[in-house]
Amino acid sequence: MNPLLDVFVGSYGEKNEETIHWLSFDPLIGKLAKVAAFEGIDNPSFVEINTDKSCLYAISEVKQGEVVCYGIDPLNNQLTEWNRHPTHGGPCYIEVNGDHVFVSNYTGGNLVVYRTNENGKIEEETDCIHFSTESRLHTIRRLPKSNYYVATDLGQHKLYFLHFNQETGKLQRRFEVETPYPSGPRHIDFHPEIELFYVVNEFDSTILAYAYDLEKELVHLQQRVSTLSSDAKQENYGAEVQCNGEFLYVSNRGHDSITTYEIINNGLLNKLSVSRLGSKWPRHFQSKIPGDKYVIVANEHSNELIVMEKTIQDGWVNSNQRYAVPRPVCVKLM
Repeated sequence: MNPLLDVFVGSYGEKNEETIHWLSFDPLIGKLAKVAAFEGIDNPSFVEINTDKSCLYAISEVKQGEVVCYGIDPLNNQLTEWNRHPTHGGPCYIEVNGDHVFVSNYTGGNLVVYRTNENGKIEEETDCIHFSTESRLHTIRRLPKSNYYVATDLGQHKLYFLHFNQETGKLQRRFEVETPYPSGPRHIDFHPEIELFYVVNEFDSTILAYAYDLEKELVHLQQRVSTLSSDAKQENYGAEVQCNGEFLYVSNRGHDSITTYEIINNGLLNKLSVSRLGSKWPRHFQSKIPGDKYVIVANEHSNELIVMEKTIQDGWVNSNQRYAVPRPVCVKLM
């Protein structure tokens, strides 16, 4: 059995440069290797893959951004551009659910919905919801096993909850929650077993744990914890958060570290370690790797992916496996 995993990396760069990278990852020894690299898109700062693994979607993070749909050919290691659509702003996140793709625009302050066909190709835009001129929509995520979505507004320090109509492709705003000022809510992940989600904040380097009841449309802040060690002095910006039910991980840009929390009673967090990376500006990472032994970190300012290996003490150490990529900002497993 071939243990190699396919990894896609989005990086900042111009369309005449290789900005999407297809790599293989060996989860037995923690090694990355090149499969292919592709030009043709400016600043694909976030990429996502559909459930069927037939399509890769990439946003082009420019002033008048686009979402680009690629067909994946695993036999020939090729991406074929199928089409692209405007996003009505500067996009920064993609969420895929069945036959719809959702994009959040950091500049433009809006959310856009697209319908896809049976092959995953984007067919049409079905909705565009605008917020305030000060809004900076950073993420949109589907709440598990529901038709509700939550979006983070980093500019207004708010979380928006929306109901999605699968038939019409329309989002309806239902309610909103203010996060503690000046948090700057950025990315979200969910506990896999209980109705709890976690928000990493860019401005104050904290994690917020929220319990929710969608039937009553209630959200309650359960916990607010720092992502940094008590002696940290560097200016820092929280970036990515990922939860597997047993542990939660956060990346810190500036402090250049990965923080590990144990998930204890009712989904609350107990900080275990803050692991320095020896690399700069961990914009994104991938921890949901079979075997739970490695994490792949995209370090934007040091132009590399590094592989961190889990320690007995539930922290991370650099495995010295590195892969050079100019300005990597997103890493996804297929």
